[in-house]
Amino acid sequence: KHKNQELVFYCESCKALICTACTVVDHRPGKDHNPVEIAIVAQNTKETLQGLLQDMDPRLKEMQSSVAEVERKMSTLTPSKEAATDQAKAYFRRLHDLLQKHEEEVLNQIDEQCRADGKALQTKKDDIEFELAGLTSAQTFCQQAVEHGSDWHILEVGDQVQTRLETLLTKQLDLESDWSEFQFLENTVVAEFDREVGKFGFLNTGVDVSTCDLVVKPAVQKFQCVAVLTTTNKEGRPCIMSRKAIKANMKDPDGKNVPTQRLIKNGGSWEISYTPKVTGNHRLEVKVNSQEVAGSPFDVEVQGTDTPVLTIGQKGSGVGEVNGPVDVAVDKDGNIAMVEQGNKRVQIFDAQSGNSLRSFHIEGEYPFGIAVDSIGTLLVTSWGENAGIRCYPQEGELLNTFKPDCMSSPHGLTVLKDG
Repeated sequence: KHKNQELVFYCESCKALICTACTVVDHRPGKDHNPVEIAIVAQNTKETLQGLLQDMDPRLKEMQSSVAEVERKMSTLTPSKEAATDQAKAYFRRLHDLLQKHEEEVLNQIDEQCRADGKALQTKKDDIEFELAGLTSAQTFCQQAVEHGSDWHILEVGDQVQTRLETLLTKQLDLESDWSEFQFLENTVVAEFDREVGKFGFLNTGVDVSTCDLVVKPAVQKFQCVAVLTTTNKEGRPCIMSRKAIKANMKDPDGKNVPTQRLIKNGGSWEISYTPKVTGNHRLEVKVNSQEVAGSPFDVEVQGTDTPVLTIGQKGSGVGEVNGPVDVAVDKDGNIAMVEQGNKRVQIFDAQSGNSLRSFHIEGEYPFGIAVDSIGTLLVTSWGENAGIRCYPQEGELLNTFKPDCMSSPHGLTVLKDG
């Protein structure tokens, strides 16, 4: 504003650099303005930043140490897996053919847990390194400003740098990794294997019964019904364990036993299946390591075959509404995919609540059949003009269209076991 005047003051009220003339005209000292010599303000700011730099050193060392610890655990992940695998193989070789199937199960458990833990550790490392990079960058910028910046530069960026450093220093970070090494446990002597074969050797993953969860699916008389049990550790991560450690008992309304079966689906997920002979309230008791899962025993209301367990939508074209439903399939996530001929779309519904999750438009004059392949791709047929079989991912963007010469008006379809 005042030409040829050097900026030698800083108005703390206005946070602006000013010249000597400004202190007389626009920034006269008083209740609204407080001009201070620039050197004094710069020195105060520099001292504040230097204090923050000193506070950063222990935090940086803590984070660097945490990264090193995660890297150490990652370096022992594969050897630990190999050691556990070798122990399991040596143990199972003594049990011959009776334990061959169980040996394969345990080795698969080790591999699955290794992949899950490796992914978790890598994610932990990436998160810490991301925060470390931010701190290091802020430290470098601040150091350069303090050591090489002019008074004007210090005042220009000081508040911004101070705010950034204070934010980084007060940010709450989880620098601990909860992974522990694999351990293969031998809990039965070989001489007893004929009676105790199901208990021989398992992957010790530290399951916490209090965090395990059971979801009871809708039950219908004379149909195979399921409840899904998820076994987890104290951090809530899925854990693989021995089938013998899981007990499931069901009784019908008259107190009679209903046979149950347990089948592992994937890491930490078990399917408890049963076929009720009568309708009414059944009681399902589920235990893990002899401890009842939270909520056990569970009430299971078995419906008759003439009573729907789920009703989806009403006629219309809006979200959750349907028009001309012609076929349904269950996708890889257990949701219901429905083809609507009237709306020319596929709509995905939650199998538990019946709520619409998403939908997408499909091509073809008369869409008709739907199926899901082994990787989750939706296959939809259509007849009439532009007939064919079209492939859609879960997001709904058309991937491919099949129109073989041997096919004219495809209706229903199915995917074979080999895909």
